[in-house]
Amino acid sequence: MQSTSMLCAVRCGGQMTEREAILLVRLDGISDAALCVPALEGLRRAFPDAAFGAVCSRANAALFSNVISRIHVYDPAQPEVSLRDELAEGAYTRALIATEEVAGYKLGSLSGAKRRAGFWHGLQKPFKSLWQRSQLTDPVYRPAAWVNRPEHEVVTMYRLAAVLGAHDPVPCEASALHAWLNAQASAASEVATGALGFQITPKLLTGGWGPTALARLVTIAFESSGSRRAVLVASAHDEALACSVLENVPAALRDAGRIRLVCDLALPQWLGVLGSVAALVTPDTGAAHVAGMQGLAVVDLFDEDGFERLSQQWHPWAGAHRCLAKPPWRAGVESTFGQRIGHALLEVT
Repeated sequence: MQSTSMLCAVRCGGQMTEREAILLVRLDGISDAALCVPALEGLRRAFPDAAFGAVCSRANAALFSNVISRIHVYDPAQPEVSLRDELAEGAYTRALIATEEVAGYKLGSLSGAKRRAGFWHGLQKPFKSLWQRSQLTDPVYRPAAWVNRPEHEVVTMYRLAAVLGAHDPVPCEASALHAWLNAQASAASEVATGALGFQITPKLLTGGWGPTALARLVTIAFESSGSRRAVLVASAHDEALACSVLENVPAALRDAGRIRLVCDLALPQWLGVLGSVAALVTPDTGAAHVAGMQGLAVVDLFDEDGFERLSQQWHPWAGAHRCLAKPPWRAGVESTFGQRIGHALLEVT
């Protein structure tokens, strides 16, 4: 017997109607999942009594707060049908399939939702498009190839929400969006509170940059911004790179605790750190999106190649921000680019 834990009958105009239960299907990383938050908020505003669930990957399963009351974790080593009973318990009425992976469409169908919105590619990929349409009740066209003037990825995701009943404009208020994120306070967030944050990832190494050059870039940007303290933020995978950067920061700044490292954090604590800093400098990563949606000022760094297109599609959605093209490394560029970052921070904070 199907559970009604997320679907109940409510009285409306003398008749009994079903309560909406809305499912998000997003099977990739933190960044792409975060870009669905405005779509979820739009659906919440359209259906204020709805319950929400999400099918997530292991990488993004801890991203969402308890506003999403049920998280289904998809394991690609298992068949999609292994989640059938679990999805059925959610009694979903609408599914937002925010992925182009075959598994995502199958999971949307397995949910039993009567309305299923997802992407298709028209004649650009005719055979795949026919199959995509067969899995959807509300197909939304998305070009299969890059375009020179792309819409923001949040707007693209919102088009799925719109066919399911969400209304314009796309929500952009951090006060509403941050409620969807599972940001948790920790000792690390206390260290980071009020400091300038630098997200350290291998993306910073493109264009010939190395730890020594990055340390000088961080130092000059920090000093140019007028900040009193800074933290280098890194995942467990990126801790070695962050330590190398910190080792090359001037000893006086390290020894005085003015530039410190916070790393090896679980996702909720990492979100809490990003919500605690005064502003964030980051290459184009999920950190830019979740910081912006928590109302943080962000300086978002993109490689020079494709800067106009990439920054238009992937800049932080909420919060003040500046996008800068990161030049390839050459002798002396740390000084000039570091000053540009510092000035950009002064503009957005």
